[in-house]
Amino acid sequence: MRDATKALLIKGTVILVIAGICGGIAGVLLSLLFYGFIPAPWRADIYLSDTEAKMRLRFWVAFAVGAIFGVAWSYKVVKDMEL
Repeated sequence: MRDATKALLIKGTVILVIAGICGGIAGVLLSLLFYGFIPAPWRADIYLSDTEAKMRLRFWVAFAVGAIFGVAWSYKVVKDMEL
């Protein structure tokens, strides 16, 4: 494999990993914000989301926003990297 292709694959992998981590953190934090991980007996009193389907939708929306942030931030980091 050529060096340019190998460098591009490494940079792409770094960007995707950082995007996944940022998306996961954003999704989990939003889920915790809406008490999605509190056990069921206590959830009935303080569960801010109407349904679990809405909770899952909010998680994936937050994941997508976090992943987009992760891609933008990590691209700035790796674009000038020399491999």
